[in-house]
Amino acid sequence: MTQQISVLQSVVLGLVQGLTEFIPVSSSAHLNIVHALMGQDRKLGYDVMLSIGTTVALAWYFRRDWKDLLVNPAQKKLRNFIFLACVPGVILGYILKKAHIEDNPPVSEVWFNAVLMAVAGLVLLWADRVGRRERDMESITLKDSLIVGASQALALFPGVSRSGATLTAGLFRGMTRETAARFSFLMSLPINIGATVFTFYDDYKHQGGWNAFNASPGVMLLGIVVSAVSGFWAIGFLLNFLKTKTVTPFVWWRLGVAALVFLLIHQGYLPEIVWKAKQ
Repeated sequence: MTQQISVLQSVVLGLVQGLTEFIPVSSSAHLNIVHALMGQDRKLGYDVMLSIGTTVALAWYFRRDWKDLLVNPAQKKLRNFIFLACVPGVILGYILKKAHIEDNPPVSEVWFNAVLMAVAGLVLLWADRVGRRERDMESITLKDSLIVGASQALALFPGVSRSGATLTAGLFRGMTRETAARFSFLMSLPINIGATVFTFYDDYKHQGGWNAFNASPGVMLLGIVVSAVSGFWAIGFLLNFLKTKTVTPFVWWRLGVAALVFLLIHQGYLPEIVWKAKQ
């Protein structure tokens, strides 16, 4: 019988989901690492439930922006670009999801997540250094929306980070840091809702109904609330931070966590490196 998520584990996992979903350090990699430290395989079903909390946080934080986008004719172009940005992300994400990319080695293993965290962090730093950082929301084009939208699919590789990939793409396209982050968050709400509903249905249908989520309703609700509250804080923190500061601290965090993972593997606290896929 699969071990159930405890109250303490639910709080910890909710905090990890909420804080790392929007800050560009990769929530999926951090969840993989925390589950491994708890002696568990990653509870994908439970982690999907946690994403309900961060989706609620996203919707509530940008509720006024979305109201303006939906009712203000002057926002028609930006609204269309946001929805069009979801198309390549949905198509590529569906292909990768159906291939079970994140469920199988080496992608599912913490050592590989650590490698991707380091590599994607260095690419983010490169984008921050070479990007012009002069374009605002009014300058976003169809090409921008398709490129940034397509980058979302890379988040299925734990360690890349959806917010990190879209922020990187936006910076390469010459957006300011705050603009790239804001466009990323606005764009992510429709795709987050769709991905959560699809993954919830898929897990519920194919992995034993509610047993797929490995937690009692009360424990599950606690994790969702914790992820919503911490996620709401994380959005505001990142947008305010990027107004005046660089992405360098997040890159250092990625590199530090990656190094710590390999140290913990060496010390026997995390699973050893496995090179071949499960049979």
